[in-house]
Amino acid sequence: MNILVWSSYVAHPVGGQERTSLELALQLHQRGHRVVLVGPYDNAPELRSRIPTEMPYHFFDIHLPWFKPHHAAAQLLWRLTGEHQTQIVSAHGNVFAVFEVCRRRRIPMVWTIHGARPVEPTGLIAKIKKAAVARMLYHPLCHIVGVSRVTADVTVRRFPQMDSAKVHAIITGGMDDVSLLGLAAPQPGPPWQLGFIGRVVPQKQPLHLVDVAAQLCDSIDFRMHVFGDGPLLKELQRAISRAGLTERFILHGYWNKGAAGMLQQLHLLVHPAAEEPLGLVMIEAQLAARPVVAYRVDGIPETVVHGRTGYLAPPGDVGALVEGIRQLTSLQFTQFSAAAREHAGARFTLARMAEQYETLFQRLCASH
Repeated sequence: MNILVWSSYVAHPVGGQERTSLELALQLHQRGHRVVLVGPYDNAPELRSRIPTEMPYHFFDIHLPWFKPHHAAAQLLWRLTGEHQTQIVSAHGNVFAVFEVCRRRRIPMVWTIHGARPVEPTGLIAKIKKAAVARMLYHPLCHIVGVSRVTADVTVRRFPQMDSAKVHAIITGGMDDVSLLGLAAPQPGPPWQLGFIGRVVPQKQPLHLVDVAAQLCDSIDFRMHVFGDGPLLKELQRAISRAGLTERFILHGYWNKGAAGMLQQLHLLVHPAAEEPLGLVMIEAQLAARPVVAYRVDGIPETVVHGRTGYLAPPGDVGALVEGIRQLTSLQFTQFSAAAREHAGARFTLARMAEQYETLFQRLCASH
């Protein structure tokens, strides 16, 4: 198939959307499909360096101060879909320009939604955006992939007139899954190496890590690693200092050397996010035989099995997170570690993800 993969957003620090869209393009390329990649991957050198020279790549950042950015994107995409005889488009992020090109060329578009909040925004601008999205979703050429079943279900609830047969759930595979599956399983502590991996932003609730650490101090010997950067980093540093926990925390900052390099330093992952459409880092932790302690929100229960591969606490209940860590660092740690790898390795690999996308793309190409 001739496939164009579009990602409108590549941030620093790198997040799940940009990693997923690149890995999908690479997997399809390795399977012999003719893939064209479009997006601002120059913004993340660690991702840009992975794009093979034989796979056509075109830089376009819709968030730069272009004159009429959506018009510029549409012009580029119109040219590329014609030159490469594109049969299907895999779109990630802002897809309005992509849709207009696909509609005019009669090319199926599969829009992967990497997150949909259960609470619908209000206001005039939100209503205008929703109407524009509905116009796309109700079009016969547009199909939706949610990165979790929760994400797909939220989309259906928001747009009830959409044909449910056009909504699919494909859970993202762990990035660099081969390396993660080959990583040595951790030997039980102490000292226990706990860790958070992600953007230090409000929705991840990194300050909960300080409360967790304060409650753990009297029961286990541990260190809390934080891999990530973001607007709450300085506030996190101040909270750690105020709590007298400087010796317990290791702040690594942004890490661009791959998930394996972070996870090999940990026994288990602590993820106190308030919202998480999927939680790619939790898949990667389990592939690396690292159990997960997290809140039971959004798509997390689809990837972490409570009581088997990790521990899921009620949202916002720091005490329950602490209890989960105590349980996982008990005599059962080795069983949790092995079960986490077995569970993720059977369900959340890149090959499995690519196969599901490939099957969907082939079906849609055959029917249009």
